[in-house]
Amino acid sequence: MPTFDDYEFDSGDHVEVDWRDGEGPLETVVETVTGITESSGEVIVSVEADEDQYPDDSIYGGTHDCAPAWVTPR
Repeated sequence: MPTFDDYEFDSGDHVEVDWRDGEGPLETVVETVTGITESSGEVIVSVEADEDQYPDDSIYGGTHDCAPAWVTPR
């Protein structure tokens, strides 16, 4: 089970996520780290997007799952 000890960010930290490899209209997303887990041997970081980044009628927003390498502390 992965822990935050292996990374430069922790639960609750405000981070920037490089979202060029993700699905959505933005290349980077400012978010808050909400968790870390493992699936099929891969570490997954869960982050909650700041509300003001997407248009009101957007299907995007909320919680995103991403690779730790996409996450940069702010």
